[in-house]
Amino acid sequence: MISFNNTTQLILLILSVGVFISAMEYIKKIQIFSSNGLLSWNVMQLKWSNQDQKTLLKPLFKLFNEQGLAALFIIRCLLLIGLLFFPLQSTFGWILISLLGVSLLTSSLITYYGSDGSDQMSMLIIITLIICNLPGLSSPRLTEIGLWFIGLQACLSYAVAGIAKLVSSEWRSGTAVKDVFSTKTYGSKKATMFLQKYPAANSFLCWNVMIMETLFPLCLFLPWQYAMIFLIWGFTFHFLTALIMGLNSFFWAFMATYPALYFINHQMPWHLF
Repeated sequence: MISFNNTTQLILLILSVGVFISAMEYIKKIQIFSSNGLLSWNVMQLKWSNQDQKTLLKPLFKLFNEQGLAALFIIRCLLLIGLLFFPLQSTFGWILISLLGVSLLTSSLITYYGSDGSDQMSMLIIITLIICNLPGLSSPRLTEIGLWFIGLQACLSYAVAGIAKLVSSEWRSGTAVKDVFSTKTYGSKKATMFLQKYPAANSFLCWNVMIMETLFPLCLFLPWQYAMIFLIWGFTFHFLTALIMGLNSFFWAFMATYPALYFINHQMPWHLF
């Protein structure tokens, strides 16, 4: 089994790919942060109606424009590159990931309308890695707790999503996947036409997602050769949603939790079967 430190480094490496891609995407469409853009701070700041909140955020106001945010995303990319050369266990590596966390929290103040579950998962992972590698306080036991937290959080996310779908009549009736693929934002004409032609495939996909998400936590307890079924399913699920729906951030955020799932599975003193 890979060591605590190697597991956390692998988690960070996988997550970094997704965060880097996301930063580059923001740089490419930086105009959305202009005064007339979709995520203009003139509009986004209306969320912070409390005067005390506005006073606290005032030093950041000048940052929330095209130039300021472009610089922030470029710095984020440089921090990610730096983490390739300095391990988390080093003081400089911890400083780099802490600055990365600060950059994500800062940009979240203006990108909250465009954020999703993958952003929350990424932030949870980074905060966990920061805490578990705090200079002077880090220890194998603390790292182990952090890996358990990341793995259990992934299982909770899958299970909650699966249960939420099970109580949905659209998912149980086998129409939800086709309905999602029919939308403009996450749609695909080819996928929609295929599911219209083969309605049984739509029903299969709906129930496949519901069952596998709900039962996903079993990957912690089953012998590894059976637990792999859930991880392969998760990889395939996220890869296809990234390919068809453009949700590539989910792929990297959740793949980053899989080393923790591997770790927990191999830590189990017993299995169900």
